[in-house]
Amino acid sequence: MILFVFVFSLGVSSIGAADWTLYRGDAAATGRVAEADTFGDKLAIVWEQRLEKGYLQGTPVVVGNTVFIGSSDEGMCAFDLQTGKPKWKAKTAEEIIAPAAYFEGLLFVGDVMGNVYALDAESGEQTWTFKMKGTIDNSPNIDRQTKRMVIGSQDGTLFALDAATGEKAWEYKTEDQIRCFPSIVGRHCFVAGCDTYLHVIDLDTGKGVHRILMESPTGSTPLLVGDMAYVGTEGNEFLAIDWKQEKIVWRLEMKQAVRAPAAYQEGTVIVGGMDKTVYALDAKTGEERWKFNTKGRIEGGAIIAGNRVYVPSADSSLHVLDVKEGKKLGSVELSGKLSASPAASGNRILIATEEGVLTCLQSEKEK
Repeated sequence: MILFVFVFSLGVSSIGAADWTLYRGDAAATGRVAEADTFGDKLAIVWEQRLEKGYLQGTPVVVGNTVFIGSSDEGMCAFDLQTGKPKWKAKTAEEIIAPAAYFEGLLFVGDVMGNVYALDAESGEQTWTFKMKGTIDNSPNIDRQTKRMVIGSQDGTLFALDAATGEKAWEYKTEDQIRCFPSIVGRHCFVAGCDTYLHVIDLDTGKGVHRILMESPTGSTPLLVGDMAYVGTEGNEFLAIDWKQEKIVWRLEMKQAVRAPAAYQEGTVIVGGMDKTVYALDAKTGEERWKFNTKGRIEGGAIIAGNRVYVPSADSSLHVLDVKEGKKLGSVELSGKLSASPAASGNRILIATEEGVLTCLQSEKEK
């Protein structure tokens, strides 16, 4: 019995290489799967969970054998990764449209009234709360060095909170809404704001280090690769920004806004736009390597696993593309439009639809 309890506890409280604990997979928002050998071209639905009422907009979090996702009416929900059976539900004061984050046994998530919750991942019990002044519509990030949770809201303020207690360490104010995941690289945090600036903040002090003009507002999450940040804007552009030198290195003009976060692997940046197109770009030059057209807008970010790209589209399909050539390898039509980014664990992909359905798919190599 003692052995059983210990093994079961690893299902949530111990992070493995296959876990998806943050909105874009890691703190730098690369959208890349750490272990990709098990992913293939063939997609099959393993299970679906439909909400009794309400809808889903966020990206799931996966830790061990548990999937966590917030909803508009049922609060924070936990499901068994293998079977889809519910484990617990934690009612929150208001609806949750943002993805959660996991760190050291706790789930962190915000609701539309600016309430931040820390929940015990095993039970769903509330550990602490923190009140912000604006709607929270994106996920917190984790500064593992200081064990702080970093989160912004539509009141334009970014907070760093002690993960264990919720105590405020610092706050940073912008001039408009913060609607992006605050990406982290090294000891810096990055916010692409509705005030048209990319903000670079010192994680230890909360002081602004750089502020780069993007010329258009955005709620999209910046992807970080070393000294470069990649982000789309409402001005129909996708930008590559050298944040240390405070300059835009290259820009790609699009037909419509770019709201989806980008993904990165081995010198290639992959991003989808509201123009229904996925682009693969040379990270250094912005040169187009390939593009793929879907039948719906792309708001949720693609993820990369090995030599495959998984693209969610408002055409209700999750598309599988070859990362080098953009060739379509497969797709599966789901129960509703896809406006959220997927999560991945093992060889399984989790994604929520606008119809309130959480779907678990298995990605397999052709035999």
